[in-house]
Amino acid sequence: MSTRRIARIAVMAAVMVTVFHLFSQILYLEAITLTIAVLSAVVQRRDVVMAAVVFALVNMMIQGISLWTMAYLLVYPGYAMLLGWMKPVLLRHRWLAVVMVGLCSFATGQLLDLPFILLDARVTMIYVLMGLKTSLLQGMLSALEALFLFDPLVDRLQRIERNYR
Repeated sequence: MSTRRIARIAVMAAVMVTVFHLFSQILYLEAITLTIAVLSAVVQRRDVVMAAVVFALVNMMIQGISLWTMAYLLVYPGYAMLLGWMKPVLLRHRWLAVVMVGLCSFATGQLLDLPFILLDARVTMIYVLMGLKTSLLQGMLSALEALFLFDPLVDRLQRIERNYR
């Protein structure tokens, strides 16, 4: 792996950590899914997946190791993989990016509750059902973010990519 690629992954992970923590103080609003979608639309899938893994590891160091933070190691790299795989379609049909960001953001809350199934299936069902309203609001707000920000961010990032190749 080249130094340039390692630096690119580190910068993307730093952006993810910054975005995650900036928006974590605002109820129902998260922009990490949008960030991963934008990066996946421009940068190579393997680099975005690696950046998402680094982000999850750094986040575990900041917030502590728990079932919740360990689940980030599966969820966000999984989103990077999925959205990177969909890159040609997302660039051709930008409305689909809005839908995918909303769906992934909605699914985040639901997926992060699943590790609690290790404790008790009833506890997991309570978490999932109680978190449904929050996940719906979060998904809708993230879709709105993507509606207004996906195109400008992708265009800007593509311009940066062209200038630094």
